[in-house]
Amino acid sequence: MGDESVLGLWQEQVAPAHTALVMVDLQNDFVHPDGWVAKQQVPGFLGDTGIAEVVERSRELLAAARRADVLRVFVRMLGDDRYLSGPWKALYARNHGHVRPPCVHEGTWGADWLDGLGPGGGDREMVVDKHRYSAFIGTRLDLVLRSHGVRTIVVCGVATSGCVESTIRDGFMCDYYTVIAGDACGDYETARHEATLSKMGLSFGTVVAADAIVNRWA
Repeated sequence: MGDESVLGLWQEQVAPAHTALVMVDLQNDFVHPDGWVAKQQVPGFLGDTGIAEVVERSRELLAAARRADVLRVFVRMLGDDRYLSGPWKALYARNHGHVRPPCVHEGTWGADWLDGLGPGGGDREMVVDKHRYSAFIGTRLDLVLRSHGVRTIVVCGVATSGCVESTIRDGFMCDYYTVIAGDACGDYETARHEATLSKMGLSFGTVVAADAIVNRWA
């Protein structure tokens, strides 16, 4: 990253001057009560206490990042059929009974960010569109982060064991410090959510409560 000094504590790692808040897939189809996931009646989709709390904590992180002038990166999944390969279509067919779930189509309400969790403009807010679980695969995310001198990514969003985990793993492999706002992430099952955070904290970064990060940025 151009600076060989080691930042051992997460409190050092999240300094605003070299940190980006990466918000993963906080889109209507995934987190809105009328979105695609909600309509599937998935019995869970929880962080530690529920998706409403995950959304609220993400809002608090975004507000704190704006006050501290932390770089904000808004990641969204676009899942149109034209972006999908054979392996992806096979996976969707196995899990859903058809080639792909009818969600997060480019240009639709479902693909847009939940109200209040999207970009507001300005040089310190970036949009990254992705077509795979990881925000680093086939996107400009790494270039954006390095261009702004970012050493640390603070990650929140959904789903903990899917797109959030994939982004954290790849971020760490690209030599970024990773700090996971654990209670600002959500998943379909509490056990899966907790197991993922345990593994992330062991091998890929530091799991921290959202309010601790907010307080640090204050």
